Amino acid sequence: MRERKDREPSSRLAAWYRRAAVRSRIAEYCGGSMAPPAASCVHPIAGYGGVRRLSEPDGGPVAGPASMVGALFAQGADVCRSLADNQGTLFHLDLDYTSPSDPSEPFRRPQRVFARLEPVYRDALERLARYSVHPLSLMTARGYHLVFRVRRGSPFHRSLCEIGMVNESLRARYGRQEGGLPGALDMGRAHEGAGRLAEHLGHEMLYGLRGRTTVPVTLADVPPSGRGPFICLDLSAYGDPLFGRYIRCAFSSNQKAWMGGLVPQRPFVLVLPRRRSYAEVLEAREDPAAAARLARVENAAIPNAPAECLAWVNDYRGSALARFHDAFERGPQMQRADWPYSYDSLDLRAFPECVRRALETPNPTLLAPVFLRTVTLALWALGWHPRSVAGLIRSRFEANHGWSGYWSRYDAAARAEFYVRVLSGAVAAGLDAPSDFTCESQALRGACAQQACGHDLGALFPDITRDRPRGAWRRERRPV
Repeated sequence: MRERKDREPSSRLAAWYRRAAVRSRIAEYCGGSMAPPAASCVHPIAGYGGVRRLSEPDGGPVAGPASMVGALFAQGADVCRSLADNQGTLFHLDLDYTSPSDPSEPFRRPQRVFARLEPVYRDALERLARYSVHPLSLMTARGYHLVFRVRRGSPFHRSLCEIGMVNESLRARYGRQEGGLPGALDMGRAHEGAGRLAEHLGHEMLYGLRGRTTVPVTLADVPPSGRGPFICLDLSAYGDPLFGRYIRCAFSSNQKAWMGGLVPQRPFVLVLPRRRSYAEVLEAREDPAAAARLARVENAAIPNAPAECLAWVNDYRGSALARFHDAFERGPQMQRADWPYSYDSLDLRAFPECVRRALETPNPTLLAPVFLRTVTLALWALGWHPRSVAGLIRSRFEANHGWSGYWSRYDAAARAEFYVRVLSGAVAAGLDAPSDFTCESQALRGACAQQACGHDLGALFPDITRDRPRGAWRRERRPV
């Protein structure tokens, strides 16, 4: 009987959710009470796993109205809330430990994994504290979610709207959303602005963490050479429409180990606030009785950032990253009507095999950040402007490559521009080195299907000194 329960944890999780304190904390994280009949969480929620093994084809949770939370509790599913928030903008930094050659490592050896995460976690908290921001820290299955709210109408929120850029396709999406949710366009713009601040924070962290971690730290899900473990400062939530992204709730379960068939003896953990040592939280998250005691005393409300917290925005505006963003936004891009005579008519035989492969078979190859990086850096080195590269990638996303309903949930233009901007911005800032973009390093990442294709990636690392204002993209100071 125990073995069967370990394989299918839904009955144990349904019992977990029957605790009144657990339901109250989940409701608190969602902004109020979700107890019928009055559900104050006005945005959708989503479920993952459980007895019905809920999951979208891309591995994400299955969305639904707030009223379905009772069904998710009964099914023993993970409960996720929308990143959209009617009180303001949620800032969400995801610190994820990933081990491509050993995906079960975070579940089998959590003590070692979280010991390796500790300097990154501490650095993020310290940098946020300099801006008087103190997020709610949630321990997940493979890392942490650091979450706080920027209240709508505050000076901080207005600044997010000012720095946020919403493209035409997203503007149309948010316009349709405003039929039932006034202010949706401003919510989307602030979400994009928050992504720029998250990217700025990521740059500061990567500089400050050099030599202080035992595994590499990256801004995107690009494995190191050799496919060893790394820590990703996951900014991907900011590459998609606000209303299509969900985050696991405090005191929800996390069933990725079970859904992935990774560690049958540890099919789930509980997502708990961290206000003590990581060792104590690691112990409690696998013990529902201990976690239930925490639910009776631990607060799960998302904290608000100071309304006048403008130092962060000002630091971003004065940074080399902001100057690169400005140069990116002003770059050329072909209009859709011209795609048949431009992007669609490229002779891909002129490109390295890894670039050609990604552009010929974009589904699923071009969804992987490692191949997005390859295409971005190689074409940039060949003279393309990064925003033109984003246009090419968008054209492949929007072509008929069997995407099914994928791009109805997400946005091809926003996804392409986000990843090209982040990946090229890391090069412009000096965070990405030529020695890490070679045929050999790509082969060690598993991103090279054919050795000796006649091209040398090592000669295709972008020369950022070409065609840019003097000093525009170089870091001029080392962070404190």
